[in-house]
Amino acid sequence: MRAAFAAGFLALAATPAHAHWENTRWGMSETQVIAALRGQARTLAAGDRRPIPSARMEYRVGGEFSSGTLRLRVAFAFDGRTGGLVCISAQADEIQGPILRARLERLFGPPTERGLDPPTGGGIETLGWTTPDEIDLQIAPGRPVTLLQCARGV
Repeated sequence: MRAAFAAGFLALAATPAHAHWENTRWGMSETQVIAALRGQARTLAAGDRRPIPSARMEYRVGGEFSSGTLRLRVAFAFDGRTGGLVCISAQADEIQGPILRARLERLFGPPTERGLDPPTGGGIETLGWTTPDEIDLQIAPGRPVTLLQCARGV
């Protein structure tokens, strides 16, 4: 009996953690996301919402996020069927790229995917993580840094 319990505990411990974005959790409603972010986000006006028909989701909440020296403009996408939070999109000034990258590496380890377009340098650097969430970070000289973090399978 004790061996079965220990095996079950080890199996749970080996399961990868589900990441979320800051104080939000995947599946939260708009109201829950706004409450979790304690004044850093608000419901977007109808004209500011961004539907993504191919992914059956819509960006309906947005705001500003800051932590230490990191400053991001964030938007939260909700599933068109369930209404739950499925993706976060963020942009920041170019100088925020190294700060955001360091934060992602501290939270999720080194990126599992790397790309440079064009490969000769001077272009867009793309970094990706596939666990525990699907995360894409793009850093390009002279352009805003962009981040897309979505729940697995979205």
